[in-house]
Amino acid sequence: MSMVLGMNLGKWFGRGIGSALTMAALMTACAPSEVEISLFQDVTPESGLRAQVGMTHGAAWGDFDSDGRPDLYVTNHLNPAALYRNLGGARFEEVTDRYFQPEQLKGDKHGAAWADFDNDGRPDLVQLTGAVQGMGAEPKRLFHNLGGRFEDVAEAAGVTNLEGRTRSPLWLDLDSDGKLDLFQGAEGRLDAKTPPFTFLQRGDRRFEAFAAAMAPAKRGAPFCVLTTLAADDKPAVVCRLMDPQAALQVFDVSSLPARTLDLLPQTAFEDIAPADFDNDGRMDLFMVRKLAPPALALGRPAADTVVASIAPGAAPAGAPLAFSFRASAPLKAVVATHGTAVTATPQHVFLGSQGRHPASLSFDLPADVGALPAAAPGAAPGVYIGFSPPDRWDVRVVPAPAKASPPLPKELQVKLSAPGPLAEVEVTGPSSDEAAPARLFMNRGGSFVEEGEKRGINRRAVAGMNVVAADFDNDMHVDLFVQASGDVGLQHNLLLLNDGSGSFRVVKDAGGATGGGGGVGDSVTTADVDGDGFIDLFTSSGGSMGRSLGLPSDAGHYRLYRNRGNGNHWVAIDLEGTRSNRDGIGAVVRLTAGGVTQMRVQGGGMHHRSQDHARLHFGLAKNTRIDKISVRWPSGQVQEVTGPAVDQVLRIQEPR
Repeated sequence: MSMVLGMNLGKWFGRGIGSALTMAALMTACAPSEVEISLFQDVTPESGLRAQVGMTHGAAWGDFDSDGRPDLYVTNHLNPAALYRNLGGARFEEVTDRYFQPEQLKGDKHGAAWADFDNDGRPDLVQLTGAVQGMGAEPKRLFHNLGGRFEDVAEAAGVTNLEGRTRSPLWLDLDSDGKLDLFQGAEGRLDAKTPPFTFLQRGDRRFEAFAAAMAPAKRGAPFCVLTTLAADDKPAVVCRLMDPQAALQVFDVSSLPARTLDLLPQTAFEDIAPADFDNDGRMDLFMVRKLAPPALALGRPAADTVVASIAPGAAPAGAPLAFSFRASAPLKAVVATHGTAVTATPQHVFLGSQGRHPASLSFDLPADVGALPAAAPGAAPGVYIGFSPPDRWDVRVVPAPAKASPPLPKELQVKLSAPGPLAEVEVTGPSSDEAAPARLFMNRGGSFVEEGEKRGINRRAVAGMNVVAADFDNDMHVDLFVQASGDVGLQHNLLLLNDGSGSFRVVKDAGGATGGGGGVGDSVTTADVDGDGFIDLFTSSGGSMGRSLGLPSDAGHYRLYRNRGNGNHWVAIDLEGTRSNRDGIGAVVRLTAGGVTQMRVQGGGMHHRSQDHARLHFGLAKNTRIDKISVRWPSGQVQEVTGPAVDQVLRIQEPR
């Protein structure tokens, strides 16, 4: 086996023993329910990664050049995708054009995932796409890694799935033959067609659509995660379904066809993180959730800008849809439409007391535009904007009657930018918060008990969009990081540190990765980008689904947060299957050190829209000795490694 040594960074707070008492003693200048620790540093400017990107759709980490460092692929949704090679030291170089043909990276791109599907020792990449507004056809991509370039073999492999409205992929070995199969998570088409979800690899890099292998109960199942939920370590898959009455489905995939398991209540969620949070040898499930936005939702991409997303038909009958703010004139305004058959025109916009129309949907608002008149019954449907000196702006939306002509679009977006900061931005009329309590299901021997409130995960409720679970402080207990966002704009992210018992404390300002700036929260992924043994974060904020496609997403960006580290030890594990698939996807790994046994499942790093680096990471606190590592391979073999050194990347190869 090969070993790659890592190097620790400076110490902070000495959280090696994971003691809640030690943590409490070190808290300063923060609320009783918060811990103040500077854990992450934004290193985006010096990383070589392009920061401002507009729309995004997740990210995928994989070591495509096999140099031991995780590389980054970002899909950029409707913009060309990009591949960044890791140069070491949290520095990256864009190498897209060296490895891909430009036309292969265009289109309506969604989730992507690295995996060595043909067991040749080189990670390959699947890129899913949409289906042209839910009713057309667009090819999916399967990029075979040839060493110096990638070749799209999706058509020859039989996974092009032209009519699939696909979202997030999942690689797994469904038939236990040592070859990875492919699940293409998808939303239901807007017509009656139901393209396949599941493709079984039959040999010679060819796949066969096999609907019964793992059949979602609904036409929409955008993503699934692979874990294990039973005491026998059999693989299980948890899928999100697109149905308010049937929000999830759990599969036992230890045999074909996969069998549905009735383990969890029908709880809606945005993303899911399986982990053994209390180190009892059983995988638990953490789910982030958010509520639907109100009829009028505001986003703040910058101090001088406000974006309003408006769904007039969703407002209670007779309810005003209006907001106001204070700012110096003149303003720049843009009105846009998304996702409706009716498109906004200048005739839908009324300016000041005279109600004049702008020449286009991108226009200036001078100080003499005039104040809005009082709301009058029977006013024409549209967007009304007025100014009252010295600095008050009012925006009002009049919904359209059922048979109005011309009709008002069902969804509108209005972007207003001032020469200086906006103040006192407030909604007039009904409003609601998109934050929703998260769910934490603790595994009690195959049955699951919801213990979210008991374990402190909702001390600060957020609108959760994406979540990762990792031992960020290397204290032997798995923590949580939630990327938060409403449909129109970012909220502050949430870092929850495990206190050692499976309960959590909120970290003030997300430990330095609070987020902020423009865009709509999309994804968060993890990787040890600099090889120091501490898990770093990568976030994207160009979320562009639902009401956020358009103006709010234009301000999307990427952020790389480097973990500052501490004095705790660690070990990371790369699995290499021989009888099993080469990536070891589906393997269960247990590590014992200092009387504590930790558990990880090799799920390929997949969660909603995103792929964490699949290398398995274990924090070791102050322990300088590992007693034992046990690997249950997908083939059924159980392998033990005793006494490996700490602070290294360890490659474990399955016995032949």
